[in-house]
Amino acid sequence: MELTYSCKKCGTVGYVSPLEGASEAVCRHCGAARPIDSAACAEGGLGFCPLCMTGDLYIQKDFPTGLGLWIVLVGFAISTVFWYYEMPIFTYLVLIISIAFDFLLYYKVPDVTICYRCLSQYRGAGSNPLERYKPFDLAIGERYRQERIRVEQLRESQS
Repeated sequence: MELTYSCKKCGTVGYVSPLEGASEAVCRHCGAARPIDSAACAEGGLGFCPLCMTGDLYIQKDFPTGLGLWIVLVGFAISTVFWYYEMPIFTYLVLIISIAFDFLLYYKVPDVTICYRCLSQYRGAGSNPLERYKPFDLAIGERYRQERIRVEQLRESQS
């Protein structure tokens, strides 16, 4: 399993691979180390976030939404040219091909498990054992977003 996280000190994106044997995540930019709880991956799957110890995780496709939107928009733009020249069969064919290509990519791309609290990402075998984690829940996401805002406000008031 692979961990992708953001350093709390400098904001640089860091990687830990393989996660199973690691004891800490060290930032490659500033050298700040964060401990990794090895019990999170003890039973062959991700039980909780090893960085912040929360069990609230969600899954999403490891697929850039911008790419999917770009595929559909390019298909739409090409189809409008065919529509302008009164070629409806090619118009619909281009639209169907672009949407089919988008769906094919969507179903071929694996899932990524993300922590609500620290937004770290987990990829690879065991990141969602037995389909334990579900897609993003807005209520849980908002709770952790508000928590991040309050923590930031406390940091600013203390400095």
